[in-house]
Amino acid sequence: MGTDRERKSHGGLDGLQPTLERLGVVDDADWLALVLFARNVVSAMDIFSEDQKAELQTRVFEQVGRRRLDRARFLRVVAVIQEFLLDTPKMADLRAQLENERRGFASLYKEMGDVLIDIRQSSEARASTLGRIDADAGRDLARMDQSPEEVVGRLRDRIAAMAVQAKAEVRAWQERAARLEHTANFDALLSELYSRRALDAQLAEASERCRRDNKPLSLMFIDVDLFKHVNDTYGHQVGDGVLRVLAAILSAHALQFGGYAARFGGEELVILCEGLTETEVMAQAESIRQDVARCPFMPHLTSTEAGSSLHVTVSVGVAQMGPGQNVSDLVFAADQAMYAAKRQGRNRVVGHGGLGALRGA
Repeated sequence: MGTDRERKSHGGLDGLQPTLERLGVVDDADWLALVLFARNVVSAMDIFSEDQKAELQTRVFEQVGRRRLDRARFLRVVAVIQEFLLDTPKMADLRAQLENERRGFASLYKEMGDVLIDIRQSSEARASTLGRIDADAGRDLARMDQSPEEVVGRLRDRIAAMAVQAKAEVRAWQERAARLEHTANFDALLSELYSRRALDAQLAEASERCRRDNKPLSLMFIDVDLFKHVNDTYGHQVGDGVLRVLAAILSAHALQFGGYAARFGGEELVILCEGLTETEVMAQAESIRQDVARCPFMPHLTSTEAGSSLHVTVSVGVAQMGPGQNVSDLVFAADQAMYAAKRQGRNRVVGHGGLGALRGA
């Protein structure tokens, strides 16, 4: 037998035993695991706020406190816990990311389908043109009143006309290919930013380049402050508009210093920077933060007063890949720095590790 302190350190099973006996499930491993999860594991989770933890535990123990703890009630309690686990900001971001990817794939498949139809029609038109040239050439050769020079000249003119048409088709197909590449690599909503899928590929390639050339690789993690409040107050249409304005600002900045601007998920945007020193990447991040804070956004909705504007801010986390680190380490470090910026009051730039911090205005 251990001491009271030892028993408490193992989850307080002594205190739980009488309750489980009273409920008639003392030997039921499922109910024991469920109660311990709600009481101990939920308390240790950081994906819930304290209020959410309390609400979840209250709802679980309300169910447990009722009589007849049969299998049906057990499954109802599991459903309550599952609902809470799925209803977290991270899960919402993941669902939004998956929906965004779905829209991107749908657009890409539609464009590819249109291209295949056009290829088939173009092939049929080209075959028809060749058939007409062949028929005309045959008629010309059959006529006895024409010289060989006249027949060859007309054939040369027809071939030249077909060559001009082919060149025009090549230019059109090059434009179609560029549009397909844009659809495949850029975000479905924020068309100025690369997609998450393209970002993942770029991260791997940039990591190899920077290792080979001994150049620094940095990542800015940019998140809109209080974005849920924007969506709840003005609606998701306005929220999408805010993200488009932010995407334009990030794209313009990234173009100036050779960064790779992409949408990571939800309202989280990133810029991948190759070759910038720690001082340079922090300065660029601060410049972005200031431009976003100064930029007024006009919602253009009847529910807002005429002339009113919406100002948003961003929290920026910056990290630089260190010796022995990989891409996952870089992303994690930048993400953690961004959350540190949130905890420190939002509207600021925070560097991971030795990169320091810049306080927002």
